[in-house]
Amino acid sequence: MDSNRFDLIVVGAGLSGMTAAATGAARGLRVAQVFSGFGMFVFGAGSIGRQPLSAIETPDLRDEALTFFREFTRQAGCPFEGDIDGEARLPTVLGSFQSVSMAPSYVWSGIAGTPGLAAVVGIEGLSSFDADFVAERLNAEAGRLGLATAYTARRISLPHEAGVTPGTLHFANSFDRDPAFRAALLAALKPIAMTADLIIIPGLLGQRTGTDEIEQFRQELGTPICELPTLPPSVPGLRLFHALERRLRRDGVEFFSGFPVTSLLLADGHCDGVEIATPARPRRLSASSVILASGQFSGRLLGRQGSGFDDRLRPLDETGGAIGDNLYAAGAFLSAPGEHGGNQRAILTGYRAGMLAVGQEGRHATR
Repeated sequence: MDSNRFDLIVVGAGLSGMTAAATGAARGLRVAQVFSGFGMFVFGAGSIGRQPLSAIETPDLRDEALTFFREFTRQAGCPFEGDIDGEARLPTVLGSFQSVSMAPSYVWSGIAGTPGLAAVVGIEGLSSFDADFVAERLNAEAGRLGLATAYTARRISLPHEAGVTPGTLHFANSFDRDPAFRAALLAALKPIAMTADLIIIPGLLGQRTGTDEIEQFRQELGTPICELPTLPPSVPGLRLFHALERRLRRDGVEFFSGFPVTSLLLADGHCDGVEIATPARPRRLSASSVILASGQFSGRLLGRQGSGFDDRLRPLDETGGAIGDNLYAAGAFLSAPGEHGGNQRAILTGYRAGMLAVGQEGRHATR
């Protein structure tokens, strides 16, 4: 087998790129995922908000893509809760409420509105999370919105290495590998859990810890627990990334991480592949189809050629023709300048681009 030859190359590892790669791999394609850094979803928790459908999306596409994404995340061990036609309010580290329709289970548990007391737990020395500020703001917002949940601030102390300024990534790494740290966190939270209906903590329950392990921790605590994404990259976002990456690797996707794509191999209206900046000398990967899912960086790869997209997600040149008959776009790259595409669009367009690459798309063409 030629190690540089693939059925599909996906450029980018955000939700659109990972959904596109999963779509191709699920249908038997040999897939390469090429990226130089994390996708934007690691700045939050990967929550999905309901958005109006664009001209390149349809209700059928939305339903099919989100059904696929739910199964993908379930198999990856990070299932999403909620429904795209519903809406819930989740607390944020800024003391506000974010309207979301779907989110990972370890975030979804913090839904506001249920009568009861939620304890916002700060950690000594963790300057990026002010429990008093968050609780005060959430109470004010809950009162304004007529929500029944009340919020109170609590504080705990956790062990950390001498001379190290504690941060959420530091605590998350300890949670991943140190059973003694998990036991210390559980012991610190249990007295608070005895008088609270919900525990809210900064995201720190491990970068690589599975949802089943977090659920076991919750059961030992005896009270629902919710994580808030803090300074990016957030621990819940990184956990989702690593879970999806592990699932894709099990499905046979080959990762080329840390290597930026320097150029597209375009010739005679066809994209033969990409060139990546590997050590020593550039490496060329060839493929039957290529999907650009690296946000606005994708535009830089096209240079001055890029001038919109057709209804099959193919970038167009200045004459209105497809730059490559097998070159597709997904995610934020499809959004107009200044427009935030959002995670719903990332998943929908990633799925559709993957289906186009497979050659099974057709039912969801724009009408």
